[in-house]
Amino acid sequence: MAISTKELSAQSQVIVDEVFPMLEQITGVTKEMLEKQDRRRFVVDGRKILTNILRNHAKFTCMQTAKVICKDHTTVLHYEKYHKIHMIEPEYRRMFGAISGVFLIQKNVRDDERLQKQFMDLQ
Repeated sequence: MAISTKELSAQSQVIVDEVFPMLEQITGVTKEMLEKQDRRRFVVDGRKILTNILRNHAKFTCMQTAKVICKDHTTVLHYEKYHKIHMIEPEYRRMFGAISGVFLIQKNVRDDERLQKQFMDLQ
């Protein structure tokens, strides 16, 4: 089963495409690993991190997030619940902090560029 992002908007697809390289670089989890029913801890942790970034920082719905990770919405809810528990683990917290930090910086830069463009259009 391939990662199904066909139903995502263009803006949502851009966000997903930005997060995957960061996820792979920091956790070692590739898109192919997410597609498989791999239960190794580091792969599941990668899914939890991706899920929580998309839900909390990118404001994806449960269904949109589930489509990205090739799971159903109940898995997304489960990952959100256990994310809070796993945040006490230093390694998990470090990986989540690194990926979400870079994502938020990129998001702020995009927002700033969009605002500058809108301001210039007003003049």
